[in-house]
Amino acid sequence: MKKTTGTSSGWEHPQPSAEFLAKHPAQDVEIWRALISRVIGVATANGWSKTAIARRTDIAEGTFSQWASGKYLGVLVNQNIQVSNWLAALEESSGLASRVPVSPVFQQTLVAREILETLAYAQVTAGFVAITLDAGVGKTTAARHFCQTRPHSYLATISPNTKTVHGMLVELAAELDVLEHNPARLVRAIGRKLQRIGDGSILIIDEAQNLVPEAINQLRHFVDINKCGVALLGNEDTASDFMKERSRSVSSRAQVLSRFDKRLKREPSRGDDARTLIAAWDVQDDDMIRFLLGIALKPGALRQIDRTMKLATMAAIGDGDEVTLKHLQMAWKNRDLGDIA
Repeated sequence: MKKTTGTSSGWEHPQPSAEFLAKHPAQDVEIWRALISRVIGVATANGWSKTAIARRTDIAEGTFSQWASGKYLGVLVNQNIQVSNWLAALEESSGLASRVPVSPVFQQTLVAREILETLAYAQVTAGFVAITLDAGVGKTTAARHFCQTRPHSYLATISPNTKTVHGMLVELAAELDVLEHNPARLVRAIGRKLQRIGDGSILIIDEAQNLVPEAINQLRHFVDINKCGVALLGNEDTASDFMKERSRSVSSRAQVLSRFDKRLKREPSRGDDARTLIAAWDVQDDDMIRFLLGIALKPGALRQIDRTMKLATMAAIGDGDEVTLKHLQMAWKNRDLGDIA
């Protein structure tokens, strides 16, 4: 009789067949019982099917199915070893994940405050804004916090592969849950989703420096026609590239550039923001604070503090110690940032 696990993935605690029991040594069968119990536990916790587990263990699906059901008549020890190795690797990676330090919760730094105010302005006024600041100062983090705390706000990230008008529209459709397979109707479908409602909606475009000028012009269309706010987040090239595009007429460039209601391009005191983040990591040693302030002034800014602290914390955990200046210096060295370091 089989004991069901109550899962929806087809997993049951199997009763091995008589042939299975007769074929294999008792010791191998006991190992199999322990392994299948662990496999069922892992599969149940993650919602993995037998096909998924077979793929993850790199065992042929038919072979794994027989092993899992207690009917495998091949060399059982070989399959037991493969499943055992997979479980060990899985537990090791899970243990590592549990030890990886978590960044502090969102910090209201000076630059974050200005970013949030600019995004709120765009949402309320249906404005077209550009936030062009150095990498690593917290643009994306602030934008995510805004979307988590404000209704009708959407964040899409542009890559070099989605920089064209069509590529951008496909990305927007995915982020906005717009189901429209006809390219000719895609703009209208996205516009309807962004249509101004209540206190307004806002579309935030991260990594906007990747966009071609025509794509920026399409975003202006959403502002004009659908009365929604649009914010472009990126580096200085986000706006200047459009100005440098020689193939476009002066009037065409001016049409878009004149639509920027606000541009945030001056970063407040990075030192003050760095101290806020350092305090959030609960660093109190003066030498460690000075070291972290130093790397915050390098390209990558506040992001350098966060990533260096994570690596240093893991090293300290391995040493069974608190984070020290030595751990910070070694973490910075091990990140191997070349000329930046």
